[in-house]
Amino acid sequence: MAEAVKIAIVGSGPAGLSAAARAAARGLSHVLLEKADHLSDTIFKYQKGKHVMATPAQLVLRSDMDFDAGTREAVLGTWDAQAAERAIRVRLNAEVK
Repeated sequence: MAEAVKIAIVGSGPAGLSAAARAAARGLSHVLLEKADHLSDTIFKYQKGKHVMATPAQLVLRSDMDFDAGTREAVLGTWDAQAAERAIRVRLNAEVK
């Protein structure tokens, strides 16, 4: 039987990661559902070395995750590491229809 959670977050882009990190920090039962076999599929598909602008220019970003501009590899590496450090419950290969 599937485990019940209070919060289900669909997609592991910046918003999904941020929501999941906050749920984990607050001790809320949660799951982050990602259709791919890795986090942040849209950025993952960028060409190698592409510069990613992960923060808005005019809006102060509040998140438990770091969102700094950098290469695709650096941004994804940071997010993967922080997702693990923050005990975000991720379910990969979990497409929501």
